[in-house]
Amino acid sequence: MAVRFLHLALGALLTLAAPEPAPAADAQSTNASRLSGTGALQPFFLALTALDRHRATHPLRIMQIGDSHTANDSFSGRLRERLQARFGAAGRGWLPAGIPFKYYRPALVTVTETGWRHLRPPDGEAAVPLGIDAVSAEASEPGAHMELTSTEPEGFSRFAIEIVTSPHGAPLSVRIDDGNARQIATDAHQTALRRIEMLLPHPAHRVEITAAAPGGQRLLGWAVERRRPGIIYENHGTIGATVTLLTKLNPSTVGVEMSEHHPGLLVIAFGTNEGFDDSLNLAQYAARFRSTVAALRRHAPGASVLVIGSPDGSRLSKECAAQPHQDLGCKPKAASGDACVWSEPLNLAPVRDIQRRIAAREGWAFWDWSAAMGGSCAMHRWLAQDPPLAMPDHVHLNKAGYTLTADALFGDLMHAYDSWKTAHTVRR
Repeated sequence: MAVRFLHLALGALLTLAAPEPAPAADAQSTNASRLSGTGALQPFFLALTALDRHRATHPLRIMQIGDSHTANDSFSGRLRERLQARFGAAGRGWLPAGIPFKYYRPALVTVTETGWRHLRPPDGEAAVPLGIDAVSAEASEPGAHMELTSTEPEGFSRFAIEIVTSPHGAPLSVRIDDGNARQIATDAHQTALRRIEMLLPHPAHRVEITAAAPGGQRLLGWAVERRRPGIIYENHGTIGATVTLLTKLNPSTVGVEMSEHHPGLLVIAFGTNEGFDDSLNLAQYAARFRSTVAALRRHAPGASVLVIGSPDGSRLSKECAAQPHQDLGCKPKAASGDACVWSEPLNLAPVRDIQRRIAAREGWAFWDWSAAMGGSCAMHRWLAQDPPLAMPDHVHLNKAGYTLTADALFGDLMHAYDSWKTAHTVRR
């Protein structure tokens, strides 16, 4: 696959209804046992130190890659908010083009679209070299239109899009705020990844992309950022995904994206869907998790890696799934003959333990999301709280729950960072 770049200089499962966020965790309430392997975070901590001391010249990018907990921007959005408040904000960063799934609600921007369809690996589009978002947008009717508006008062000074060209591709029109539209060609002799970057002389807040006629235009993503030091925290999540998703992406596209994004921290957040699969071969899963994350890491050689073990979850047996749920209790492991209760899926804890062991062996940091919630049956307890912190499916948190656990991770990271600064004298 050919890769081309053009530089043009110009003269967020779902954000669900939830109660108010729980109080933020602070450094005094963190539990160091949740976060292990912090030595692996030294490159990330050095980059934070450069921001702290106003010596950085570029944004520090964090890329969270995972399943529906990542696709829902509540957890990542809260981490973005806390990190940007402490180290400075450099914009929203890269997102999948358009609206990749229903109820898509990314933080810091609003997105609308009409006339586009979205293609994923199961759709059999082998010719589309999918990148880290595992989805492409294709114009499906004349006048297909998508619009992204930054809700940040400072807007953005850099806009970029990533497209896949092909023979007979029809052009796209790109307009920034109320400026003149620019025509972007999408035709080429062969399928090729093309990145277009627009550096703006003044802050902007809105970008519109229009396809006059459907003709094979494929958009992988777009970005709004500010060209200055600060944090960019991106969430690249796919609903229903397992870590196997990474093997379905195009290695060349992922390599280009990682090289261009240059992340300082990769946050890997898979495990829920694997843990709910009773047929999962744990030995095969361990080998696949290690190899796929290691392959991703090789595309970003300077990045630290933080593996997040999946949050707690529970389910009912098929025999009692039709019964009313509100009066049912929870047991960490339901035994034969038990009355209908919520219980932890067979492989959820083993998957988390595999991730922890591999992270330790490979030199990656690990954070235990389930421990931050309180361990087995925490999901059931959180749902029973008034107001609740979890969703009735016993799989996902609500906005307040995601906020509370993101605050816990932020507190643990900052505690480790402050301890590292104390232990390592960095010349001022």
